[in-house]
Amino acid sequence: MRRYSTNVLVVDGDPDIREALSDMLRHEGYRVKAVGNGAEALQRIRRERYEVALLDICLPDLDGLSVFRVMKKLDPRLPIIVLTGYATVENTIETLVKSAFAYLIKPYNQEDIKAILRRAVAVSRVLGTGEQVR
Repeated sequence: MRRYSTNVLVVDGDPDIREALSDMLRHEGYRVKAVGNGAEALQRIRRERYEVALLDICLPDLDGLSVFRVMKKLDPRLPIIVLTGYATVENTIETLVKSAFAYLIKPYNQEDIKAILRRAVAVSRVLGTGEQVR
């Protein structure tokens, strides 16, 4: 069986949450790049391939839903797991309609994130994201 590391992008404006997610995912064996704002996230998506992205809706520089839309344009096959502490019906509906892989409300359950991430990675590998080089 071929084994390769999985690239995960974590985008969260809260440094404590970003660090906690990154540590948890690294402990699970993922290769993690964590950024604190939308502009940096978009730069990363333009330069590197990721198999999964975890994206907070409330970012310090850009609207998270706008970042979501641009990320999907740059890589339509990228599974994006949306995390938010500010759940509204409008945000939930818009992100699901825009094809978010999952929508989780903070405080998140670590086991839920791990399970959803495993499913997202499986979908990503079937679609072939993360293995190509730009």
